[in-house]
Amino acid sequence: MKHWFGNALRGICMGLADVVPGVSGGTVALILGIYPRLVNAVGGLGAGMLRRIRTPAFRALLRQGLRHPARLADDRSGRDAGHVLLLASVAAGIVPAIAVGAHTIPPLLDSHPAQLRGLFLGLVAASVIIPFREIGRRTPSRWLLALGAALVAAWVAGLPEPTTRHARGVVSLELAAPQAAEVRLTPANLTLVAPGEDDLPDIAYGLATSVIIPAGAASAEIEVVARMAGDAANVPPGSIRGVEGEGPLVISAVSQPAALTGGRDPSLGYVFLGGALAISAMTLPGLSGAFVLLLLGLYHYVLHSLALAVSHGDPGAAAVVVTMVAAMGTGLLTFARVLKYLFSRWRDGTLAVLVGLMAGSLRKLWPFVDHPGHGREVLTLPAAGDPGTVSVALMFAAGVALVVLMHTAGRRIRTQPFTDRRS
Repeated sequence: MKHWFGNALRGICMGLADVVPGVSGGTVALILGIYPRLVNAVGGLGAGMLRRIRTPAFRALLRQGLRHPARLADDRSGRDAGHVLLLASVAAGIVPAIAVGAHTIPPLLDSHPAQLRGLFLGLVAASVIIPFREIGRRTPSRWLLALGAALVAAWVAGLPEPTTRHARGVVSLELAAPQAAEVRLTPANLTLVAPGEDDLPDIAYGLATSVIIPAGAASAEIEVVARMAGDAANVPPGSIRGVEGEGPLVISAVSQPAALTGGRDPSLGYVFLGGALAISAMTLPGLSGAFVLLLLGLYHYVLHSLALAVSHGDPGAAAVVVTMVAAMGTGLLTFARVLKYLFSRWRDGTLAVLVGLMAGSLRKLWPFVDHPGHGREVLTLPAAGDPGTVSVALMFAAGVALVVLMHTAGRRIRTQPFTDRRS
């Protein structure tokens, strides 16, 4: 049973990572030493295995593998039993971790975006060395593959988040005192909240574009846009009542004189497409499924629907969740087979591409950004004398240290059970 709990713990780490835009559960699986085995296990799923699972003999193998995994026979049935046990134990950690992370991580990203980006930047940057060291021959062609993959990943990471389905409007801020110096507000350092009624999830709003509050100002009128797509963000006047987290201004009152409008629910077909693409990205270290959902305007909408379905049993939200799960299952079974084939036939080239994808994805995690509008992010250098820079640097160091600890722990507890090293 200790092997089951060890893999479940790995699954928890992967599930929490999958909720974060810019971080991939595949990256965490790579750090913890189970990535190739997971690819083999998922790639081995099929109709034949599903038929075998229903047989008494195969169920007896599963019970044996759960109690004494090292005794599984080195044949097709033994490998299939190892696949099932590995996937079941990892899924036992991933599913609850995603449910918990959907409630906890997005608010932290809204209230402390630079610090969390610094943490994940350190985590992914330190992880690049893991697949790099596994490349057998680092020839010029492999370097070119890595460079090409890095450029593609960096380009994708720089694409603006669409806001065509997001509600927007104007909000007034009353400041506690006139500003002694000008202050720059950005979507990253100011989050406004419309509290949900009847225990429904809160709706978060950010600035549509960066603005300057001049010295001496006692109030400000700003345009805001919902963090999530969907009709739920269309709220009547007076719904936005406060600020989330600590921002650069001391705000005494928030007023919303007019309704926020323009939010539209994505279709279920679009949700299915997004889910299939997202799970394909999650399978690759360096490509974040959460970021793919963000690019498609689905990230906050799906998490909001998950919260509604779990805590309130909302039928519409449940339909969104079921569609997403079906899409992820379809995409996972399809893409894992492709990955398994590439690793078996073209291992070093595939690893070089993974290195490039991970390196290019660092663009999305850079903590210092400006927002000129239309959902775009522009990378900047840290401001001189900014106390937040120190906290970002500390979080970056913590991310690097976390990778070292997880990779060391993964190597120590890596065992034959549930791994299918024989296939």
